[in-house]
Amino acid sequence: VSENLVQAEEQDNTDNDAKVLSPVASEEEYESAMRLTKEKVSIHQLINFDKQPDSPVKVSIVVPVCNVEQYLRECLDSCINQTLREIEIICVNDGSSDGCLDILLEYAEKDERVKVIDKDNAGYGHTMNIGMDMAKGEYIGIVESDDFVELNMYEELYKVAKENDLDLVKADFYRFYGSKDNYKLNYFKTARKDEYYNIIIDPSENIECFRFIMNTWSGIYNKAFLVSKGIRHNETPGASFQDNGFWFKTFAEASRIMFLDTPFYMNRRDNPNSSVYNPQKVFCGNDEYKYIRNYLLSRPELFDKFIYIFSQKRYHTYLFTLNRIAPELKKDYLHIFANDFIEANKNGELNQAFFTKKEWETLHWIMRDPDEFYYNSYLKRIKISVILTVYNVEPYLIECMESLLAQTFKNFEVICIDDGSTDNSYNILFDYSLKDSRVKVYHTENKGAGAARNFGLTMAYGEYVLFLDSDDYFDKNMLKEAYTKALVTDSDICIYKSKQLDSLTGKISDCTFSVKERFLPKKDVFSLEDISDNPFTSIMGWVWDKLYKRSFLVNNELKFQEQRTSNDMYFAFASLLRAGKITILNKYLYYQRRNVPTSLSNTRALSWECFYHALEAVRHELKKMGIYDAYKRDFINYALHSCLWNINTLPQEQANLLFIKLKSEWFENLEIADYGPEFYQNRSEYEHFLDIINTVDDGGYWSYKINRLTREVDRLTDPNRLIKVSSKESLTIDSMVEKLEWNREQKKILEKKLREQNSEKSASKNVKESGEYKSLATQRNELKNQVDQLNYTLSEIWNSKSYKIGRFFTWLPRKIRGLFKKNK
Repeated sequence: VSENLVQAEEQDNTDNDAKVLSPVASEEEYESAMRLTKEKVSIHQLINFDKQPDSPVKVSIVVPVCNVEQYLRECLDSCINQTLREIEIICVNDGSSDGCLDILLEYAEKDERVKVIDKDNAGYGHTMNIGMDMAKGEYIGIVESDDFVELNMYEELYKVAKENDLDLVKADFYRFYGSKDNYKLNYFKTARKDEYYNIIIDPSENIECFRFIMNTWSGIYNKAFLVSKGIRHNETPGASFQDNGFWFKTFAEASRIMFLDTPFYMNRRDNPNSSVYNPQKVFCGNDEYKYIRNYLLSRPELFDKFIYIFSQKRYHTYLFTLNRIAPELKKDYLHIFANDFIEANKNGELNQAFFTKKEWETLHWIMRDPDEFYYNSYLKRIKISVILTVYNVEPYLIECMESLLAQTFKNFEVICIDDGSTDNSYNILFDYSLKDSRVKVYHTENKGAGAARNFGLTMAYGEYVLFLDSDDYFDKNMLKEAYTKALVTDSDICIYKSKQLDSLTGKISDCTFSVKERFLPKKDVFSLEDISDNPFTSIMGWVWDKLYKRSFLVNNELKFQEQRTSNDMYFAFASLLRAGKITILNKYLYYQRRNVPTSLSNTRALSWECFYHALEAVRHELKKMGIYDAYKRDFINYALHSCLWNINTLPQEQANLLFIKLKSEWFENLEIADYGPEFYQNRSEYEHFLDIINTVDDGGYWSYKINRLTREVDRLTDPNRLIKVSSKESLTIDSMVEKLEWNREQKKILEKKLREQNSEKSASKNVKESGEYKSLATQRNELKNQVDQLNYTLSEIWNSKSYKIGRFFTWLPRKIRGLFKKNK
């Protein structure tokens, strides 16, 4: 990684030695720079630039646009409705692949002041330069296309700029997140200190200005000032940090700046596509500060005046980059960080007076020993990384987060991956991130918990890792107890116990099947091969009740399957199989919510086939490790158990699809069909398997289900067993009767569907010949066959001798039970 990073940086240095215009750019030089920008990529359309305004343009608003379709209308509405009417809105479409261009053309047709430049993608710097080059206004403003502005912003800024002959004027702003009807606002003071507001400032005489918040969009700039000083954006690829150079140059060149203590600008902080959230853009900040340094070198008088504050700003940008990039890059980035500042120190570019005491100490620690800084600041500091995947869990998320942040163990981070939530989940997380620095929030497109967990793992650098579900909550001592147990035993995996909360009834009960301790060895630390029974059924294949040593996961390159459901089965079993040390913590620390309507476990019908792909992945892992033969019987028994559990818990439509798959392919693929009854650890499950493969295809899933019920009734009404019938047994028979009654209800549903489709048939004479009708006819025939099969099978059951004998012998116990229920 280190060699690749160094090579990448060297390449960036070669590619990004940008030419800097001379101190006071000549007209010829500036026109040359404009021409190079214009010729860099293809420009496809120029809209409304041929229209002449009725009066001179006072402010040109440049709006860079790239894939912000969901925010763009709000941005444009705030621009075209400005109280200052003598404006133009130059929208530069930087190769958007969504619907942005259509929106821009729509607004341009309605308002001639909206001008559109449609070009190939070339990055933020190029987009801003071409927009400013085409601007006709006396002043230039910038509005990012996912932000918006107050309607009086440019009238107020222009008035102050003209009255005071300013090079630029900036104002305070809000950062916000949330939906349009429920924005959460945070006020930011651009100048930080009150004494710097509403007065004219020369930055060269007030270096403190360079410590103010760095942004380019909360003000307006005199275009003549920008042109005369040759101030342009750096045209590096992408959309990161190019505003840093523009900001620094405007402050270094300006002599008349003013700050207003009124907020006009609304800066969005929850756009998941914002470049500040992209951890892959490692060297963008480094490149920009090389560009700024080259600029200062071209102006010796500016270099001498501003090099110390430049180094301080550079330090903060490098530190920001260090904190946002992936953990596996941090150590190597620190070496580049150290080398750049060691070189700066040799060149006399560092001055302690420009740093706080803590900044100066941190910088020299990095320069002296970046490895030691990495160990103490990242590895040693964080003991546990909690990875929390979030998708539309607004009703439960606050309780989850509160129980996490109330932990008695404090040395942890919470990496929240919002997996494209459409409710208020992201806003809740963002609110917590503002309150507690341990909470780090990332927003991704919806790809499922597996992909979200994999991303979270790349961002984690705790000694141990937890993967938690965001609709659950936790005992306040969960992290403390689990970490202590794992540390004392030096375990790869520590498994703790859990309770289940039924969301419908509110009842809390012990989860007794997550770990079957009677099959585990009587020692504190063990491996999977020490388990006396089937290890796949002795420990549940989920991850939220397990604390993992991160180095163990990274060294074994363990990843989650990126599928909608059953994404943790492979990860859970692959890690258990590879773990040398597993320990059990005999304490109930986790509260798992059951019967949550929106949870993945309750919507498995949408991805019913995922469990099979998980089983295949586990089998592949066993073969890759060379231990398949040793675990073959256990795995195949577990595979059968998993298949049967799914077919018996899925809705009817998906259960029928699964029935077909199992019978035609999957039982054979999983080798379940290769063995006889002696191979299977559960005789009843083997009989289920036989029922499926022996069911006549025409009857399908329903034949299988009714055959199962018939077999169970026959078992319960066997005359040899009825002599010993007990009240408990009679309840079991009643249970079967209830199931048969349920089948009757299903029959009614099928008949209703049949009637509805017959009604649809008579609704139109012309529909009969259509493909839609033929499809309905096929469905109707299938339903009719199912109804006929149900009628026949139910008739056999109700009229069978065994069923009648069972009802006769159990009449008295059932009568007693009925009286008991009535009295109760």
